[in-house]
Amino acid sequence: MSDSEDTVETAYGRLDRAALQQAQDAYDTTLLLRMVDDLDAMLAEARAEDGLRDMVLRLHGMAHTVINGAGMTIATGEESLPELAFDTQAEVLRIVTMLQGWLRQIEPLEQLTPRN
Repeated sequence: MSDSEDTVETAYGRLDRAALQQAQDAYDTTLLLRMVDDLDAMLAEARAEDGLRDMVLRLHGMAHTVINGAGMTIATGEESLPELAFDTQAEVLRIVTMLQGWLRQIEPLEQLTPRN
């Protein structure tokens, strides 16, 4: 490692010395591995029967029929278009909340960028 007053040269680039010290003292790198597990689970759930993928496809079928006058491709009587839209939004918001948490966990690594 090559050093200067404010930065440290590492195998993965020049980093801010103070941010690196803080990360070394407090950052738990296993958070990143948990993100991988969470991503795998989220993708499996999204692709599962009645997961987000199926929800969006059903929502499209309903909207396409009602808005564009297309033929019916989705059975009636199970759920209304607004109910499915609400459920789809709720699932998307759940995923967005998870991803926002990831951003907070990754941010300390981005803070390693040298300030000068």
